[in-house]
Amino acid sequence: MTRLLMIGFAVTVSLAAGPTTRPSSAPARVRDGLVNGSVRFLVPADWILDSRTDNGLNVVYKIPNDGGLVSILITQQKEAIPQNNAALLAQMTKTILGWDNENLKKHNFEVTDAPKVERDARFMLKIHERYKDGDHPFDVIHIYRGIGLNLVGVTAAASTEDPKVAKQVHDAASLMLMSVSLAAPDPKIVRPVPKKEESKKEG
Repeated sequence: MTRLLMIGFAVTVSLAAGPTTRPSSAPARVRDGLVNGSVRFLVPADWILDSRTDNGLNVVYKIPNDGGLVSILITQQKEAIPQNNAALLAQMTKTILGWDNENLKKHNFEVTDAPKVERDARFMLKIHERYKDGDHPFDVIHIYRGIGLNLVGVTAAASTEDPKVAKQVHDAASLMLMSVSLAAPDPKIVRPVPKKEESKKEG
């Protein structure tokens, strides 16, 4: 399995709350959370919880049958940014594209399609790329929303060269990001990472 390049963008301010539109229908999903359960979202029930950082700001899931990896990362901010701030978006785009290209080069990935911005009205920013890690192809998107004082980023790396299969992974990851909401902290929301032997059985 490849190393997942999760792009976290730390700025001094965050986005204002993003769109409130929620997905209408989707396969069975389960609730999970970050930041002690105060940031909540829904993930496909068959995704395998792989790892979670001690600071409660990042969690990684495995797609069944070696289908890839999906990560969600919270970057907390001190103040909110006006939505659709062109100058900020330009700065953020330049920074993240630079970071992404640098890391692809650093890990010696064979880049099939270089990182590029794709328009998607649901998100502040969406970057799409394709590369190979040895014999393993990956079709990857990085998507971002501002939720209160949280910049929420999702990276979805589909392990496939089939655009249709990649789209299924990317669509599921997009639904996860769109489902993010804020509430009072509740540690019970946060799903525990299974022990390694349990993960192997699920996989």
